[in-house]
Amino acid sequence: MILIVGGGVIGLSIAWKLIEIGKKVLILDKNKLGKEASWAAAGMLAGRMESEPGEEKLFPLLAKGQLAWPKFAYELENISGKKVEYKKDGTIMLACDFDENNKLKSTFSFFKKNKINMEWLNGEEIRVKEPYVSTKVLSGIFSKKDHQVNSRFVLDALLTVIKRNKDKCFIEENTEVKEIISNKNQVIAVKTNKKVIKVKKIIICAGAWTNKIKNISKEKIPIRPVKGQMICLKMNKNQPLIKHVLWRNNIYLVPRNNFDLIVGSTVEEMGYDKDLTAGGIFHLLRIAREMVPAIEELPIIDSWTGLRPTTIDDAPIIGPSKYLKGLIFATGHHRNGILLAPITSDAIKNYFLSGKIGKEFVNFQPDRFLFN
Repeated sequence: MILIVGGGVIGLSIAWKLIEIGKKVLILDKNKLGKEASWAAAGMLAGRMESEPGEEKLFPLLAKGQLAWPKFAYELENISGKKVEYKKDGTIMLACDFDENNKLKSTFSFFKKNKINMEWLNGEEIRVKEPYVSTKVLSGIFSKKDHQVNSRFVLDALLTVIKRNKDKCFIEENTEVKEIISNKNQVIAVKTNKKVIKVKKIIICAGAWTNKIKNISKEKIPIRPVKGQMICLKMNKNQPLIKHVLWRNNIYLVPRNNFDLIVGSTVEEMGYDKDLTAGGIFHLLRIAREMVPAIEELPIIDSWTGLRPTTIDDAPIIGPSKYLKGLIFATGHHRNGILLAPITSDAIKNYFLSGKIGKEFVNFQPDRFLFN
């Protein structure tokens, strides 16, 4: 039996892949499966657009994550019978004034330098693609290959798959892992808020709560929560405002097939606080309105927060521990959990088949921070 700690998109994807190769798994989640960061996610598959200076080692991983999504979505839809709403319309990053325009030119140069192919658009070209974009928008960068998926549909599909495999996949919700128990550098059990479970293989997919588990060192595995507030507006089905994902100053508008319009997300160092705030919502709506003024007429139908699991280098931690046999990590994905779920789950599956983590994860293995 393999124990998976955390039932978000990473944990559920890994469970699916391990079931496929005949493994039995037990998923423990401190709350309900899939109700934390994965539920809060907007579902953008924007590894290209989100690339930033200082994260060059992460580019190949994000690119491979994007390439893996069409097959992952196709297989998941086929096996679950559920749609995941994989959309290929693309993403446009906007500039609304001259300072933003100059910054966007610098960003475009950075993309070109790193061979990330994008298209530069002037304001009029943007409004051909998106007629409701403000006349104040001066320019933009269009990424045809930055797509999106409905993260909640993905979770529903994954849950459908694992719940059909009751003989191979066992679930215990509202069960918090408090401690990893080991003997002579070998995992032997976990202590939960309910009982002790004997186990020799543990996969940590606990996201922002990873360091809440005793005997997972904050020095070796440094992960902190980064809060994001989000709101959902409802567009007129006869006159939807936008088709593409729009992005400006790290705020994005994500249109759904059901005419929901997701507006996110703040980036806040607030620990485990998940309160919605007036300032956070105001910030989102102000930036969004400057992109698409007509949103002021749309009703707000929902709002929520999520906690991104963020490492000190904003990159995930994937692979077996160097110090504790039987302990494997698949956590710390920051803003890329949905994007990297396919290749992370494949990497863990391949580890159980071959004993090795793929070369694409060589820069993202556990305990790497000890050498910084």
